[in-house]
This record gives sequence, structure tokens and C-alpha cells, in this order.
Amino acid sequence: MTIGEIIRYKDINTYRKLTKMCSKKIDKPKKEIELGDTVENLMQHDSYRREGRRLKQTKWG
Repeated sequence: MTIGEIIRYKDINTYRKLTKMCSKKIDKPKKEIELGDTVENLMQHDSYRREGRRLKQTKWG
């Protein structure tokens, strides 16, 4: 048995209070996606650079 099942079986009022406390969700504001440049410039042949073994897209704008 889990702790939640034990509390629910023994003391239903405490279980309900705990579920109300945990059910509150924090609403985060949605961030808009900001693109640095046009699609054409980001897809050019020089828009990627090598860092070690990895290729990373350069930031434009």
C-alpha cells in the first residue's frame, strides 16, 4: 500500500485536504516563438557552424 492509500483508508478528511492542496496548477504565460531571421537566410549554406563534432545553427538578426 502506498502512503496515499493508507491516508485515504484511515482519514478521508486529511486525504481530501491534501488532494486539494496538490491539485493547484500554476499557469505559466505562453511565450511567443521569436525567429531570428527569415527562413531563406536560415537555410543558406553558411547558416551552420561546427562546434567540436556538432553542427549548430547560427543566430541571425
